Amino acid sequence: MPYKQFLLIFFCAFAVMAAGCKKKKKDLPDPVTPPAQEADLVVVIPDIYLNEDRNAAQGSTLGIKVNVTSTPLPPSGVTITVTALDPAGQPIAQNPAFDSTTPSTDVTLINLPSLKVASILVTVTSKTKPSNNRQLRFGVLNKTP
Repeated sequence: MPYKQFLLIFFCAFAVMAAGCKKKKKDLPDPVTPPAQEADLVVVIPDIYLNEDRNAAQGSTLGIKVNVTSTPLPPSGVTITVTALDPAGQPIAQNPAFDSTTPSTDVTLINLPSLKVASILVTVTSKTKPSNNRQLRFGVLNKTP
């Protein structure tokens, strides 16, 4: 019988000690928040009729402005590539692709064929996330003979 009382006292003391030894949460700093997801690119080219051939140039070059309006901009910027084809589908040499970290970028289309419509494709690709890209298509007529 004395063993039962001894065990009862032992288990009660153990329970009290276990409750008192419980770890307390310390004020830990907030966990590191993951970087925000990159917004889908939103790109506009003012003064250009997209998906149409009614854009005109007064010579073999045409200056356009490519505006990336997505917020925020990709952290490492974007790459802008211009591809041009003549009416027969043959490539027209353009300036090499270039990187931009600003929301608005001036681009010059070159070597536009005389009195023909060139098919233009402007591709804007995020440098941080290459799968985040936009393509804009339009045609340009060089009005000079």
